[in-house]
Amino acid sequence: MTAPASGDGPLTAAEARPGFWCECLLTSAESDSTVLVGSFDAYAAGDAVRWIRIAVRMLVSVVDAAEAEPVHEWLLFGSNPTAAALERGEPFAIALWHERLRLVWSARPVGFLPLAHRTGRALPPCALEWSQPTALRSALTAS
Repeated sequence: MTAPASGDGPLTAAEARPGFWCECLLTSAESDSTVLVGSFDAYAAGDAVRWIRIAVRMLVSVVDAAEAEPVHEWLLFGSNPTAAALERGEPFAIALWHERLRLVWSARPVGFLPLAHRTGRALPPCALEWSQPTALRSALTAS
């Protein structure tokens, strides 16, 4: 639920803070299930690209050379064009295959809305209900 800025109506698009939603999804070819590995909310296109570059750079060395070549090219030359495309409102995604696992990193422009009743560092009760890490562990151990 969001809280209206003025206190007496729904939020408008003008009250949303522009940014970029980034995520990494893992898909297993055996089970055809997709698991959210990680996500990141960026307020600058460069930060979104940096988050993807760091993760991709750590994993590109474990894939075969043919799969890694376009990713290496993007790491060398693709950051600035990707950030510019995000700024223009275009989404971006890059993928790596390793054995039977496919990892896809993506970033897309979004508008972040303020949360209702958000004070200090206290998380809302629903934050404790997220069980994705268990699903991620089972997907990784199944491969």
